[in-house]
Amino acid sequence: MNLATEKQNRMHHTRKSTLAMQQCMGILCEPLNAARRCASMSLKTTLRVSFLASLFALPLSVHAKDLLRIYELASKNDANLRAAAFARDAALEAAPQAKALLLPQIAAGYDYVVNDSEIEITYTEPTTGTAIPYSRKNDGSDKSLSITLKQPLFDLESWNRLKQANEQVALAELSYKTAQQALLLKVAEAYFGVLGARDLLRSARTEKQALSQQLELAKQNLEVGISSVTDTEEVQARYDLSVASALEAEQALAAATEALEELSREPLLNLEERAVQVVPLSEAAKQPLAALREDLPLPSPKPASAQAWVTQGLLGNLDVLAAKLNFNVASYAVKAAQSRHLPTLSGSVNYADSTSESGTLPYTLSGPSYGLRLSLPLFAGGATQSGVRQAVATREQKLAEVDAARRLAERQLRSTYQGVVTGSAKVKALKAAATSSGSALVAVETGLEIGTRTAIDVLNSRQQRYAAERNYAQSRYDYLLSLLRLKALSGQLVLRDLKEVDGLLVGD
Repeated sequence: MNLATEKQNRMHHTRKSTLAMQQCMGILCEPLNAARRCASMSLKTTLRVSFLASLFALPLSVHAKDLLRIYELASKNDANLRAAAFARDAALEAAPQAKALLLPQIAAGYDYVVNDSEIEITYTEPTTGTAIPYSRKNDGSDKSLSITLKQPLFDLESWNRLKQANEQVALAELSYKTAQQALLLKVAEAYFGVLGARDLLRSARTEKQALSQQLELAKQNLEVGISSVTDTEEVQARYDLSVASALEAEQALAAATEALEELSREPLLNLEERAVQVVPLSEAAKQPLAALREDLPLPSPKPASAQAWVTQGLLGNLDVLAAKLNFNVASYAVKAAQSRHLPTLSGSVNYADSTSESGTLPYTLSGPSYGLRLSLPLFAGGATQSGVRQAVATREQKLAEVDAARRLAERQLRSTYQGVVTGSAKVKALKAAATSSGSALVAVETGLEIGTRTAIDVLNSRQQRYAAERNYAQSRYDYLLSLLRLKALSGQLVLRDLKEVDGLLVGD
């Protein structure tokens, strides 16, 4: 009788302790469905998704446009994009400079010389040997005006240099496009980096608060003798780890926010400038950024074939195209080096108008002159042959780099495509895991109430629940970024793609 009473009292204390813990956590010891609703609400506060197919279904009033706003700031202030723009502008001048070598060259000159000199000559008479002095003053001015027109008629090296310059101009344009595409991807990565860090911090703080309440309850139960020292120490250890995790999450969010702000900083105007101001994003970043809409459809990429993306990507991949252009530049460099063995032919027209008042016989010269000049290099000490060998070696290097770029692009396209496909399935699986882990936590807590589960089981279940929520949130960001990376690898990523992703954002 005493044993039955003691067992009944123990179960009563256990129910009472569990009820207090559930009340502290906001679960309120309702049935399982109520707990599932609570877990679902917890997920909804951190995970908001939709996709491109239903992008513009929402009213414009809830469309936050934070992603586009940040890109607009970054496109004006990003240092790498500005550097690429100036590099492109500098490279564009290669074509007119090379073309100038094949166009007429006109030069004009004018000389004006004032003479005030005296000539003294001693002449010796051959027959008598008498020295006869002779002197004369040269006073007066010499004037000379000349205009010369030269036109290359045959210069194969300059012609190949012009073709090489055209390839360099195309390479410069491509490099700038690569920088633009990289900025699109960088902005998306930085933005979702902030959202992911924000979700991580929210989850860490929630877990820390729940463990703090459980630790408090465990200490109370230890005092009344219904909890062991081992259980209390285990809860204490988990709580200490949650404190460290929350601090780490705060640091990660600060770093992610700094990375986002870095894209919008105003550029330095000169090296002496010390203060770097930040555009209004700095204040906006302190406010919660727009999150993703709910219910991500997770469509498969089209075309739904890895080989199709590889075939298309090898034609449009910017790194592969850049490698091909570099090979073309090197090929024309070989032709230009070989052309140094050939003769060059140029024609010239000169007009001169000069007057000389000094000298023994003053004269006036006026009129045009015409001519052709043929130059044939015979021997330059081996420099021409060496230049050809050097250019050929460089061309072969660029050919190998084309092959390496194609192989790398093919591997990345296959890997990224597979990442999109598996990422879609991963999001679905983690969403189910987040839901089931929330239900499992309620079941374990119910088991603790009736005495079939321990506090350690509750700790493990709670840890599993929050880990599932964090993984689910991050998997959605990874999925969207994988889609953008796949388009970037195929050379198709444009601002419109970022606008579509921006359409998935809604304010809190």
